[in-house]
Amino acid sequence: MLHPSAVVTRAAVREWPELAWDNALHAAVAAGTLHAAEADFARRLPMARRATFVAGREALRSALGQLPDRGDGDSYRDFAILRTARGAPQLPSHVAGSVTHKDTLAMAAVAPRGTSLQHVGIDLERRPVERDLHSRSIARKILTAREFAYVQQWGEDTIEGRERILLHFALKEAVYKAIDPYVERYVGFTEVELEFTDERPRVTLHLPETSVAEVRIEAGWALEERWIVAWAGSHR
Repeated sequence: MLHPSAVVTRAAVREWPELAWDNALHAAVAAGTLHAAEADFARRLPMARRATFVAGREALRSALGQLPDRGDGDSYRDFAILRTARGAPQLPSHVAGSVTHKDTLAMAAVAPRGTSLQHVGIDLERRPVERDLHSRSIARKILTAREFAYVQQWGEDTIEGRERILLHFALKEAVYKAIDPYVERYVGFTEVELEFTDERPRVTLHLPETSVAEVRIEAGWALEERWIVAWAGSHR
């Protein structure tokens, strides 16, 4: 589990014809699944990115609405979730959150930021199928030597092996999101190393920044019928 108080939600990525988008955004604002400022932001996005942004914000807004009440009268309904300079969701300061999307699905994870948990990351990948074996493996691009040796017990070009490779990819993507506020730069795949013991990944950061020297990462995943869902939380 990402955090005892974490909420994970999902929303469908819906494509609309260009002329139908304005009505769709108005309807989402009226229904309360989208903030008016989020709808305005979506209108300025290229068509290729609009549907995923809207679905991500709908998932985030749903997740925020399910967080435990802080008791201070604040309402998430009036909070517009835009973007930070790094492109992450701009959430209330006391909330850690992340969003991901793949094909027709968007997912969001939020949790109260506390004395330990600081940031979270979530990633979504499609589980491999037989036709994916005709594509070149990404193992050598994303795995350290130790990780590569671990994956070889399934074989690089089997469904099981490809799934293990994608699991590494998804977990690393989740970790990148959870540590980005500390490093504020692109992190290479071999700068994060995963070791699996009893199916729980141990995360080691090979980063030069002193800002992550005392950061501890917890990560996990779930396999669904079609999806690999990975999450990570950074603690200090």
